[in-house]
Amino acid sequence: MSNNIKISPEDKLLFYIGHETIPELINYLKDKNVVHIVLVSDENEYRALGARIEKALCEAGFDVDNIVLHGEKIGANEEYIVQTLLPANDSEQLFIAVGSGTVTDLVRFVSYRAKSYFISLPTAPSVDGFASNGSAMFIRDYKQTIMSRPPCAIFADMETLCNAPKPLIAAGFGDMIGKFTALADWKLANLLNGDIYDSAIAERSRIARNKVVSQVNGLEKDRETSIKSVMEALYEEGLCMLEFGNSRPASGAEHQLSHYWEMKLLRENRPAVFHGSKVGLASIWIAKYFEMIREMSKEEVVNRLENTPLFDTEVEIQKIKRGYGDKISDFIVKTQEVHLSMTEEKYNSLKTNIINNWETLQEIALEVPSPDEIISMLKAVGGITQPEAIGLTDADVRDALEYAQYVRKAFTILNISQMLGWKPVV
Repeated sequence: MSNNIKISPEDKLLFYIGHETIPELINYLKDKNVVHIVLVSDENEYRALGARIEKALCEAGFDVDNIVLHGEKIGANEEYIVQTLLPANDSEQLFIAVGSGTVTDLVRFVSYRAKSYFISLPTAPSVDGFASNGSAMFIRDYKQTIMSRPPCAIFADMETLCNAPKPLIAAGFGDMIGKFTALADWKLANLLNGDIYDSAIAERSRIARNKVVSQVNGLEKDRETSIKSVMEALYEEGLCMLEFGNSRPASGAEHQLSHYWEMKLLRENRPAVFHGSKVGLASIWIAKYFEMIREMSKEEVVNRLENTPLFDTEVEIQKIKRGYGDKISDFIVKTQEVHLSMTEEKYNSLKTNIINNWETLQEIALEVPSPDEIISMLKAVGGITQPEAIGLTDADVRDALEYAQYVRKAFTILNISQMLGWKPVV
């Protein structure tokens, strides 16, 4: 890494949100001795903000390579990695990502591999990953989070955010509403499976979520205040993930369903759907599972567990192959090595933990709103509450509830649903 650009991995992440984005950005770049910039956007994001940024940077004397990604299905995958990487060389350079989740993930990945830094300029308050160090990438159609580096700065332009398409704004709300089930899942995993839990970070995530929820009815009354609150909360969620070291403070079973749908749509060559829209929708069904915990007696739990033996590993592998297809099922099986090698002793220990902690699990479940309450919140911001609204079928929902637990290593309520013999609820 060149020493002429005055940026260090130890520097505190700068976050600016307001109406003076361009002058603030230029002042930052000059202060950091930046000369050569690689500006990355797609066609829509270039029109929304990228063109103004390029013009201002050139007028300020910066050397700018402008990359506008083209295509009907722009994704964080091999094709667009190459397009983003082409201008990179061994000279000093700083990348600027103008866009939402996909462009940011691409630039985060490429800039890190090019031993450079990057700045994020969000064009919509749509996802919680702007500040994180993980790039959600599709490699050979398998979605995985690849550790990279967070941006050195985020400049959020209020005019651009407020003019973002309504579905993208609703997606940001959906991603944050998903923290109800995500945080409950995290507690559940700590209680039953011994997963690491950080109560301070969990509380910060909870506060950020509540900040967004308080704005669900204010979007039409005071758009700027509501969108500013959402963007600040999304930023805080990114910091929570960054400080914890992975996405657990912001991601649970609802994200497993979202990722499963994303891979299924790609595999079947169907239109992509905004991440936050899928997360909000998935939260409805995961909330149903937490509702089942609240309503189920301990006696029924004991009876169900007594009649649910440890799975057969080969049967489980075949189930994964059915759910994910030949192309990526081997990746999924490898991801699930710990689960697939579960011993009878470990399985019985989990059963005992569930039974002995059932009242505590019911208390955790009380933190999750009812499915109807989540639907009401999503409707208030124009979010997605029916699968057909985004091209999903009832079969897609059933498949996600059946197979999504294998997307990640994380222990979630989907593992409990398997042990209790719950059938997917659609």
